[in-house]
Amino acid sequence: MNILVIKHGSLGDLVLSFGAIKTLRENYPNSNIYLLTQSNYKQIFKNLPYVNEILVDNRISIFPSIKNILKKVKEKKIDLLIDLQNSNRTEIYNFFIKMFTKCKILSARKFSSFKYKQKKLGIQHITKNHQEQLKYLKINNYSQPDLNWMLKGNTKPSNKVIFIPGTSKSGEYKKWPSDKYARVAKYLVVRNYEVYLTGSYLDLDTINEIIKLCPESKNKINESKIEDFYQLCNSSVLVITNDTGPAHIAGLTNKNVIWLANDNEISRSCYPLGNNLHKITASNVKNISVNIIINKIEQILK
Repeated sequence: MNILVIKHGSLGDLVLSFGAIKTLRENYPNSNIYLLTQSNYKQIFKNLPYVNEILVDNRISIFPSIKNILKKVKEKKIDLLIDLQNSNRTEIYNFFIKMFTKCKILSARKFSSFKYKQKKLGIQHITKNHQEQLKYLKINNYSQPDLNWMLKGNTKPSNKVIFIPGTSKSGEYKKWPSDKYARVAKYLVVRNYEVYLTGSYLDLDTINEIIKLCPESKNKINESKIEDFYQLCNSSVLVITNDTGPAHIAGLTNKNVIWLANDNEISRSCYPLGNNLHKITASNVKNISVNIIINKIEQILK
């Protein structure tokens, strides 16, 4: 069987889908499984062990996108399409795939071959939706996402605390203030912890604001590329992060992660996974106090 999984969205959304994709591989060990996602993720996750190949859909204007996916479905002789995105766009894809191919479709949107009804955001974690969706294929087991395949060698214990203080440009409302991060950094430095400030060059202003207030903090942008980030987090004792994509990678290390987020439907359904995730939420994340974070750190690192 040839299976195509569609998953667009943010970095975190994609990482959260890896459990469903891993489950598919375990249940269809001899099938060809393809993942359709954005081109920027193809390089980052090129070693994803559960798929034969990552295919590209950059969600350009709709008709070229339809032509692109129909071509891929025919070239790869796809028998089953699993729509983990369940969006208005994939509903259009479903319509044309159903019209022009014999491919079966598992989707919560119209034109699906299976009548799956997805729970709304805020009711349950998105991976629970994935689990329920796969039951329509008579798959009753479900494996949690695993990123150990991203390790590039052994990790040594350290006293590093990793901060993820940035967000995407559209996610400024999810950002805990830089001055509060700096106060936490000072608290940690006094206690002989190394503070690593991670992110991309889009976060440089935020990182410089923290360093200005806590000069002992270290700019680690060059060491925090997504393909290296799992390795970096594995060598830490604690990660403190905004509600942003790399938090999902940090969570799956099972290191202690303090996750700061707005309390809303999205955060209730799309929080990072991991055995040691400490969720701290508020109606406005900017109002979370420094003392709350320091108290949590003292509980974790006592």
